[in-house]
Amino acid sequence: MQAMHKSAAYLVIFVLAATMAACSSTANTNESATLEQPEAVKNFPPPGEQGHVLFVIDGDTIDVALQNQEYRVRYIGVDTPERDEPFYEEAANANRALVEGQEIILVRDVSETDRYGRLLRYIYLLDGTFINAELISQGYGRVVTFPPDVAETEYLTQLQREARENLRGLWGLSEMQEMPSQCDTCRKNSYDCKDFDTQAAAQACFNICLEQTGEDTHHLDGGGDGIVCESLP
Repeated sequence: MQAMHKSAAYLVIFVLAATMAACSSTANTNESATLEQPEAVKNFPPPGEQGHVLFVIDGDTIDVALQNQEYRVRYIGVDTPERDEPFYEEAANANRALVEGQEIILVRDVSETDRYGRLLRYIYLLDGTFINAELISQGYGRVVTFPPDVAETEYLTQLQREARENLRGLWGLSEMQEMPSQCDTCRKNSYDCKDFDTQAAAQACFNICLEQTGEDTHHLDGGGDGIVCESLP
């Protein structure tokens, strides 16, 4: 009879131990799930300064209240049409719809300001929307590269390529469709003459990047006379 009592006691202990192990396993599983960042958190903007958009100047420039002061901010990596160019209004309105009156996060690359004294920043909404990327993705602007602020150049260039292939925004304009397909970026030394099928395509890329950056970023003009890749047909 005593042996039966011992067996029953051992059985109770075994059941309790199994239950505790199961609870511990569940707790560990829950803890692992907690450690895996939820999808919503992954969309949060990166660390930066929070500001409030006071006014939208055009497609790539805004006025922001930041630390009780007003600053003009130029988006890094984005060049939208100027006032006298096609698609200016569309780009400005798109930027306005995205950020006007919004709280934003301003993220610096390397440079603090441009030569005009404007802050150079990547712009995010509080929900994680990356405004620079959104404008490029929807075809409201082109990628422009000014080293050393190139942290997002590769990503923005990929978005531009997709926008171009799908004729989004300004890429649907006939004059933009005539641009050489090989010229997606003005990042230094991204191309050389063998990357182009014709001299006209290389020349168009040279002209675009010269206009955007003020220099022969790909070093296509070996003779320094403004005529590039003269060996091409």
